Amino acid sequence: MKIKDNKAVFHVFIRIFIIAVLILTGTLLEEKINNVPVENISSKGENTLELLSQSNTLGEIIYKASQEETKGPGATSEKVAYITIDDGPSKYTNALLDILKENDVKATFFMLNQNMKNHKEEVRRVLEEENSIGFHSVSHDIHKLYKSPEVTVGEFNTCNNTLQEITGQSSKLIRLPYGSKPYMPEGSYNKLMANDYLIWDWNLDTQDWKSSTSQIVSNILYYGRKRDELVVLIHEKEQSLNALNNIIRILKERGYTILPITENITPKNFWQENL
Repeated sequence: MKIKDNKAVFHVFIRIFIIAVLILTGTLLEEKINNVPVENISSKGENTLELLSQSNTLGEIIYKASQEETKGPGATSEKVAYITIDDGPSKYTNALLDILKENDVKATFFMLNQNMKNHKEEVRRVLEEENSIGFHSVSHDIHKLYKSPEVTVGEFNTCNNTLQEITGQSSKLIRLPYGSKPYMPEGSYNKLMANDYLIWDWNLDTQDWKSSTSQIVSNILYYGRKRDELVVLIHEKEQSLNALNNIIRILKERGYTILPITENITPKNFWQENL
């Protein structure tokens, strides 16, 4: 009887010891993850680590074991990413263009009408360096933009006229403020289609408008997975400028070819449900 009691005590002790070791290991791992600087974050090793961000803060990123999908020898699907930059041109445009040029990458700039008028040299440079230009409206106000279908088209016609005055070129690429759904009425959508405008939304929102540079990078790492075609949304903001090098690096490491949007590419938007 005493031997059995001793064995029971021994088993309880072993279990307590194992639990204590696991708790200590988890604590040390959490501290190590929380102290990883953003510049050291890499998308390499995705076959063993999957990055999860629940609160958009780098310190709360959790690593968990995962297994990468195995592709057969016949799998040759090309991975394409479009970096799209909204709300310009601005004081950040030249710096953004410098980074794109250094990385031999082209992007697509969706511009506001008044900003084009205020930054004509930047507009010209965007096209000279073979990036693409689309329009983001005149008002950036859904109450004004969707007052009627005619007003909707009129705002983008105004943007196109401004681009022609500055560069002699035109564009049919557009992005609706806050996306083409849920705010745009069907009448405005139909009117834009009748006037051959090409609507582009996104499937990877970096949430840079409310995030720090490190949070933007963590969003790219987490949300930019398991899609062969990415339309990445960023804005002309300081934190986005600071994150751009890492965004490009991550996309390239994951095998994406980064291209500008052109008018011969089928538009990807929420109305067509093809994102």
